[in-house]
Amino acid sequence: MPARLSFLPLVAVLLAAPAAYANDSLDSAAGPVRVIGENPSRSLTVDGKTVTTEEYAYISLVEKVGNLILVSLSQGGNACPAMFAWLDTTPDAVGLTETFGTCSDYAEVTHDSETVTVTMPSMDGSVGKIAYVYDGKIVEERQLGLETSEIAQAAEGNPDAWIGESPYEYLTAAELEASLIETIGWDALDELRNTLVIGDQEMKQDGNWIVGNGCRPHACNTDFAAIALHRESGRFIAAIKREGVKPRLLGEPEEALPVAVRKVMTAN
Repeated sequence: MPARLSFLPLVAVLLAAPAAYANDSLDSAAGPVRVIGENPSRSLTVDGKTVTTEEYAYISLVEKVGNLILVSLSQGGNACPAMFAWLDTTPDAVGLTETFGTCSDYAEVTHDSETVTVTMPSMDGSVGKIAYVYDGKIVEERQLGLETSEIAQAAEGNPDAWIGESPYEYLTAAELEASLIETIGWDALDELRNTLVIGDQEMKQDGNWIVGNGCRPHACNTDFAAIALHRESGRFIAAIKREGVKPRLLGEPEEALPVAVRKVMTAN
């Protein structure tokens, strides 16, 4: 029996870091859903029966859509903060889908009466975002490419509009691709996108700069990067560190480097 979505209207829910939605229990049509155990041996139960086939360091109940619950699963560490699965709590049809995701914990959930979709950054940053569409039977992966960004449009002439927004969205905004290629070149942009998939999901002010940082999935200890926008000129700079390679500065700063960029440049 396909999972029931209860014919809910289209809804979008933006999910940030796991701590923001770390729920351990929810009610469901099949009975209480609970996360039991302690790190690193946690399991998921429905009405007292275990439904996970292996133990995880972290399990979070993310979002409920009809009889479905989106579950975040992680073995711990920052190399892969989260994979996801849908838990179907339809009575007599309880079970988890296959896991899916790109290791990013930055996900958007949308749904209509027939499908639920989880959209997140791709592990290959230059292809844009990936959507995982579940119709109650299978999870289908779809590449979406680069998307237009309302923030990029609002930030034209006003770099401060990026404060509180995602650095990954900045790097993958369709409106900004041409200017970024002109500033740092395609190869550097492609490398930067792939290195900054996981990380701080909110850009912050640091003096005259707006900064954000992140790392490469499965390689956060060795491959990481930071970006910065000058608040007055909007000039873009970045620093990138990859395993076995000295840190590189991309772009031309017009004053002293912000702390986030300096940390990357001085990394061993």
